[in-house]
Amino acid sequence: MIGGPLKAAVKAFKPDAIHVHWFPMVSCVLVEGFGIPVTIRAHSFEFSPTVARGYAFHPGVSAVFLFPHLFEAAFRGVAPGNAIPLVSAYDERMFYPEPKERSTVIRATAGLQTKDIDMFLDVAKACPELKFTLITSRPKGDSSYLNGLLARNASMGAPVNILVEIPRSAAAAVVRKSEICLRSNNPQGHPFWMPVSIAEAMGSGTIPIVRDHAPAREYVGDAGLYFNSIQEAASRVRELVADPELSGRLRTASIARARRHASGVVLPTIFQAWERICKW
Repeated sequence: MIGGPLKAAVKAFKPDAIHVHWFPMVSCVLVEGFGIPVTIRAHSFEFSPTVARGYAFHPGVSAVFLFPHLFEAAFRGVAPGNAIPLVSAYDERMFYPEPKERSTVIRATAGLQTKDIDMFLDVAKACPELKFTLITSRPKGDSSYLNGLLARNASMGAPVNILVEIPRSAAAAVVRKSEICLRSNNPQGHPFWMPVSIAEAMGSGTIPIVRDHAPAREYVGDAGLYFNSIQEAASRVRELVADPELSGRLRTASIARARRHASGVVLPTIFQAWERICKW
């Protein structure tokens, strides 16, 4: 892109600011020397406290938006510079409560090895009486992990219905009708962030069951259940399906918990920063 489409886009659009996702992409913009304010939305796979602090005080960067627990990790006892804590945001126009199809479990994630998707297959195999659906995407470049996942699912007797590269509207419809969102992450992988699929599930009244660690509990709170193993995840899924009172209580809590992640609540923080930076 550098020297081609990016320069052409800036020249044609004449933006007041450039908003960049992911730290590794920032240098690609700064090196061009556009003289235009740059703001950053950090994620997690690229996160390090050192990099976050560096950009928070970089003269070419006007604001860095970090998930709250990553903000705390980077700036505990340290001045935050232009860094701003900000939760994940989901589109409440697409994800909202609908009547549920009984005994349905969903996961939506990129088809990457770092996402711990194999455990979803393992839990599905342990719960053959339930309906598991995985919505995923084919990564650019190397698709070997996803191809292996598809082959493994087939060899297990296809306990999971795997939907690859379906339209976002179709994916949202599946999430809205599902009872449970089972979401794991690789404990040895990159730091847990705030996966938007969890907020989308909660906004849909689809109860999250997530791997148990502090950032996940900060995110989900009392709106879901937690697990530390495949066996425990299977037990949590069965527990919810078998207990309408528990699932009803958690569904109500999920919908309430999601409100702080609605785009209409979260995005004004970014808009207000742009107004201040660009002096609109």
